[in-house]
Amino acid sequence: MTAAGALPPLRYPRLLHALPGYRWWKPLVAFVAAAFLWIAFQVVFAGAGVILELLRGGLRTDTPQHLIADVTRFLLIDAGNPLSLIVGLGGVATLLPAVLLAYRIVGLRPLSVLRSVAFRLRWGWMALCLVPALLITLIANGVGLFLLPLLEGGGVLVAPTVPLGSFLLCALIVVVLTPIQAAAEEFAFRGLVLQMFGSWIRPVLITIPLAAVLFAAAHTQYIGWATVDVFVFALVAGYLTWRTGGIEAGIALHAANNTIAFLTLASSITGTTRNTGGAGDLLSLLVTIVTMAIYVLLVEWMARRRGIRIVLEPLAGNS
Repeated sequence: MTAAGALPPLRYPRLLHALPGYRWWKPLVAFVAAAFLWIAFQVVFAGAGVILELLRGGLRTDTPQHLIADVTRFLLIDAGNPLSLIVGLGGVATLLPAVLLAYRIVGLRPLSVLRSVAFRLRWGWMALCLVPALLITLIANGVGLFLLPLLEGGGVLVAPTVPLGSFLLCALIVVVLTPIQAAAEEFAFRGLVLQMFGSWIRPVLITIPLAAVLFAAAHTQYIGWATVDVFVFALVAGYLTWRTGGIEAGIALHAANNTIAFLTLASSITGTTRNTGGAGDLLSLLVTIVTMAIYVLLVEWMARRRGIRIVLEPLAGNS
């Protein structure tokens, strides 16, 4: 932190310039290292899950074609299958150790540079952001589940097919693992990726959209309007990371969104328990834009009232 005293105040995307060990090439090497580490972790995690699913008789082995088909379905997160949930959410969550190890490997220390301009997670601030995050997520999901189907000429909700006991177990897994999975993605895309671009390029009008493009591209299960929807989400999370000086507001929004989405899938009321993505539609995108705008306004208002620090300064107090 002492190196920051010789520098002008830095916003979150530029924080790497405060580190004594920073060199222009290190963020790129960290990005590549994190990608390879995450792939390795995913292979181990998914492999262990497939073996367990095989041992419990959840995969057909009579023909190679059946085995491949069942493994593919298993690895597409099934929110009604506890093991599939653990493998899917846990596999994404391994982004967190991948990113932290990558920063350590290239010497970008302290690792807390990924958290905020205060070089720590501001837990109280993140908990406060969770309130409007849950509010706008519930509104968006309510509109998507009940209002939009009526406007489009019919309902899509069905009677639950997942037994209550299975749902409760899956719901517990979702509530425990999804916030970790969401935080891992924020550390990766609003942390590593945004700081990588921000260390090279000063204007956030360039760096935030660049990071959002990579985030949307990584969500290959979505196509069409749904990809734009993911891109809008990433723009909002990136903007708030810059505007509030840390990834807490993005984690709160991401955790609320994913938790409610997977709880809905686990209930099977939409007719499926699988996270198959999809193309989305323009009306859903408009709902996302409106609710994201509300979240931005609420977080901005709360940040001003709380005096949330948005720059790195030599003498950091508590916020």
